[in-house]
Amino acid sequence: MNLLRRRARAFTLIEVMVAIAILGIALLGLLGLHHQSIQSVIRAQETTRASMLAQAVMTEAEIERFPDIGFSKGDFAASFPGMFRDFRWERTVAPSGMFPDVRKVMVTIHYGPGLTQTFSVVEFLHSPIPPDTGQGQVVTP
Repeated sequence: MNLLRRRARAFTLIEVMVAIAILGIALLGLLGLHHQSIQSVIRAQETTRASMLAQAVMTEAEIERFPDIGFSKGDFAASFPGMFRDFRWERTVAPSGMFPDVRKVMVTIHYGPGLTQTFSVVEFLHSPIPPDTGQGQVVTP
């Protein structure tokens, strides 16, 4: 009789296997969430780097005060040797369209595998020299 009570309290092999299977499925789900979390952190780090690099290129345009109209591009090998190998920049300077003394500066950073990701910053820079409109001048005959 004592032996029957012990048997009734013990787990059967099938019960243990079912419990291990349920535990395995739960752990697999948690592992998938962990992977997604790591990928999200990596994307956030790359986006942060791209935004800081875009601001660095934009700062160079601001130092020029009123950059010439045109297109330029490059990498960060000269500014940051050995770093940011998967990052490239493009800078487009165009007239604002409405004001002759304002330029639209757009900086785009290409990054990621195959440079497929982009991050852009746009800023309008005003000329420090007032435009010569010809008004207000006294003309003597």
